[in-house]
Amino acid sequence: MTRVLSVALTAALAGAARAGPHAMLIPVPFTDVTIDDTFWSPRLEANREASLPHCFEMCEQTGRLSNFAKAAGLAKGEYQGAHFNDSDVFKIIEGAACSLATHPDAKLQKQVDAAIALIAAAQQPDGYLNSYITLAAPADRWKHIVHPARHELYCAGHLIEAGVAHWQMTGKRVLLDVARKLADHIGSVFGPGRRGDVPEHQGIELALIRLYRATREARYLELAAFFLEQRGNAKGHALYGSYSQDHLPVREQSEVMGHAVRAMYFCAGAADLAAESGDQSLKAACRRLWESATARKMYVTGGVGARRQGEAFGADYELPNETAYAETCAAIGLIFFAHRMLLLEGNAQYADVMERALYNALPASTSLDGRRFFYVNPLASRGAHHRRPWYGCACCPSNVVRVFPTVGGYIYARSEDAVYVNLYVAGRAKVAVAGTSVEITQATRYPWDGAVKIGVSPHKPASFAVCLRIPGWCKGARLAVNGRAVEEPTIRKGFARLHRTWRRGDVVDLQLPMPIERVRADPRVQADAGRVALQRGPVVYCVEAADHGGRVRHLSLPPDAQVEPEHRADLLGGVTVLKAKGLAHFAPHEDGKPASAAAQAEAKPVDLTAVPYAVWDNREPGEMVVWLPERPALAEPAPPPTIASQSKASASHCWPSDSVAAVNDQIDPPNSHDLGPPRLTWWDHRGTTEWVQYDFRGRHTVSAVQVYWFDDTGRGQCRVPKAWRLLWQDGKDWKPVEAAGAYGVERGKFNVVAFKPVTTKAIRLEVELQPEFSGGILEWRVSK
Repeated sequence: MTRVLSVALTAALAGAARAGPHAMLIPVPFTDVTIDDTFWSPRLEANREASLPHCFEMCEQTGRLSNFAKAAGLAKGEYQGAHFNDSDVFKIIEGAACSLATHPDAKLQKQVDAAIALIAAAQQPDGYLNSYITLAAPADRWKHIVHPARHELYCAGHLIEAGVAHWQMTGKRVLLDVARKLADHIGSVFGPGRRGDVPEHQGIELALIRLYRATREARYLELAAFFLEQRGNAKGHALYGSYSQDHLPVREQSEVMGHAVRAMYFCAGAADLAAESGDQSLKAACRRLWESATARKMYVTGGVGARRQGEAFGADYELPNETAYAETCAAIGLIFFAHRMLLLEGNAQYADVMERALYNALPASTSLDGRRFFYVNPLASRGAHHRRPWYGCACCPSNVVRVFPTVGGYIYARSEDAVYVNLYVAGRAKVAVAGTSVEITQATRYPWDGAVKIGVSPHKPASFAVCLRIPGWCKGARLAVNGRAVEEPTIRKGFARLHRTWRRGDVVDLQLPMPIERVRADPRVQADAGRVALQRGPVVYCVEAADHGGRVRHLSLPPDAQVEPEHRADLLGGVTVLKAKGLAHFAPHEDGKPASAAAQAEAKPVDLTAVPYAVWDNREPGEMVVWLPERPALAEPAPPPTIASQSKASASHCWPSDSVAAVNDQIDPPNSHDLGPPRLTWWDHRGTTEWVQYDFRGRHTVSAVQVYWFDDTGRGQCRVPKAWRLLWQDGKDWKPVEAAGAYGVERGKFNVVAFKPVTTKAIRLEVELQPEFSGGILEWRVSK
């Protein structure tokens, strides 16, 4: 029975893995790939051992799972959370199923089975399934496809993908049957001769094509084609506009626009449909949209979607750094689009972008321990941007956990007479080509080293090509087969093509030189004028405050500075850092006081260390920048040290996404509600008495403090305090100072309190929060 099941699953995977009859390449399923790699193995383990269990736990804590029990009548209570929360559960199940396929886990399997049982029980007799509508708005089925959208079709798409994945990975049909029943219900409501609406948020299109490839039921492909081709077609629905890519028919679109995640899912779906249909006008549209997204609207990290407002693409070359949105889900969507275009056309340019996102944007989304996540991925931070354990809108954590287990599926592809190596990842794979099974092995320390040893062992001697991607960043790649140099390999579409009769034990040596590159942005990218980003191989670097005494925005990298790599096995899980002699710029001062405006900033040589962007924000919080100034004038001179800036700050409590160090970072806030500068908040403590303290370097005589309160009225639950006072440490006792005036709580200014001078090693602010509100501090100064 086990062998029968194995054969059935292999056949199912083979059918689903095909990218369509009109695609040039066929992906090698991740289930046929084993990864044993210094870069990827720890991340896949963290996803398996930490991220997936954490996400299941959060779904339980936030009511996402109990919503299905309530909708099924198995529990009582109201719907909890956002109306699209079902989708997170579906994505996590998909990720768990993919993880189980390569790493069986009885506990995880039990969690998945229990969740699927609840989902199946919540399905309505006619196939409809959405716990929000069932519980909160049963009369509103399919009434809110447009704004305010309830994302029923988006959620359905993720359920369908989970159902297909779970069946393919485990052989169990329960969730697949639920998915098919739901898809058939959708087909009875939408389509030619029925409703002509399309969802505001794409996702159903990808899912239906995936369901078609798994079942070969043509109606699912036809429905997917309807949703894709109806977008931008005013017949059947009022157009939503460019925000949802519904301004023009897909074949007429040339510029990627609107919500970045929706746009990338839209493009990936169009590429899937082109692979199935062979429609040349659809392929041409995909190429135009690809060019728009990657040549004019993509960050050096592989992030896309510049604008926070609407989580959207901006205009061409609109790529701000500190305010970059670059949503994690958008980078994942770009990976989907890139992989589909690679399979469709067999061109390495798509794999180059896929690699950029896989080695930078995707791993940066998750902490090294697998328990914290980025939703937004800026390219500069003043120290206030940190990963969180979860989000009210948790689309990114749940998306990450379904992508990591499938990374192996991006490494290889094949045609009838060739094996394609898209990515250089240590491990092995089984590939069927030229009528035989071939074992491909890779031994490499990529991306830290460009030496790759590839073993090619067919079951029997066979004539076929091994096609190795020569990355676009690489110059002077060298190849050898069984120790003999290949002087002028044939290069087709970015792949070095080695065609010969291969025999067991053959070895290809690939050397990819990895000089450090100073990347300069297109001159039309205003945010990066006069700046450079550092890249080595596929890895993009940044500088963090943790390596530079708590600051980095005062640093510059002279154009003639030598930059050298140094591998650090003891740092951030083992990374190659870049070392250089930079300059640190300091604001002028005289005897500790600001100098005249005409005085010149002082520049001092400094040892500069750059770490991979993929691992930033895994140490103490602080500033970060990717694009370094080459011109000193672009650096922000560091202010002179003060009593406060040299003190150790501590607090009774600090929200994990904020930082106690914010109170003495010497960043003057523009207003009390600005979310840009770092801040200390006591959230989610409300109405309590809290404190923040400075421990001085030695004893100081002080006589005044200035406090800038954080207050996000109108967007959050932090307010200026009800009252506060200042204490000083006298031996082991804390005593109140003799203040000369009132303790101010005004917004938008420094509140100054002078007092009778005290000589002490420490002072403390004691704060009484307003009832039912929290509070925080943006900056706290101390004066002699």
